[in-house]
Amino acid sequence: SAAHANAMAARLAAGVRDLPGVRLTREPEVNAVFATLPREAAERVRERYFFYDWDAATGEVRWMCGFDTTEADVDGFVTVLAGALS
Repeated sequence: SAAHANAMAARLAAGVRDLPGVRLTREPEVNAVFATLPREAAERVRERYFFYDWDAATGEVRWMCGFDTTEADVDGFVTVLAGALS
């Protein structure tokens, strides 16, 4: 459901909010999370996960959650991102 996708986006935002080098560019209101992060970290994460550059000039990316996104999916992404930033 849309409510579930939105909840997973909120979980994702909470998981990445305090990671060094990550800055949420807006609070998630639906199932999308927008953030900036170092380009090198984004490329490492892209080895495992697909996501779009929202604004390549600023390093802003868009992460989307769907009706079938699980808590484990979100937590796994956060773990991979944290590793890419270290």
